[in-house]
Amino acid sequence: MFEVIYKYLTIIFLIVLMFILSFTAYEFYIGSITVNSIFLHKVAGIALFVVTLIHILIRRKKLKKLTQEFFNIFSKNKKVTLDSDMDRLLDSLEPKTLKQVCDTFNLDIKELDKIFSQNNISYESLEQILKEISKINSYKTFAIIVKIIEYKAD
Repeated sequence: MFEVIYKYLTIIFLIVLMFILSFTAYEFYIGSITVNSIFLHKVAGIALFVVTLIHILIRRKKLKKLTQEFFNIFSKNKKVTLDSDMDRLLDSLEPKTLKQVCDTFNLDIKELDKIFSQNNISYESLEQILKEISKINSYKTFAIIVKIIEYKAD
């Protein structure tokens, strides 16, 4: 709940402060410079700076991650992954055969058949890897994994 309120207020503050800065800058441009407009411009600029600093301090982990991903774009040997946990899950399960997936999720073959038949997912053998099955069925690998996890959760 706090995070939603924080994000909303941050956006509102940023919009209001940018509007004030733009308005006072326009006043300066047309030559209408007053003590009040200079003061308002300074206060809005400082407040914008403070709100930005607070936001950076609170979201520094996200900023660090985005910075790392930005530099990964320019390095030839690094994969760009914003949702790294999901990507790690996919990378670890996509090359597994159905038999290995059953072992990983502690399923027996009949349960896997049930999950696949309920979701119209077909396969030819237990030696097929999850990535092949997702391509054959025009299904995303993550969606298949979610179906298996949902079955296990019930």
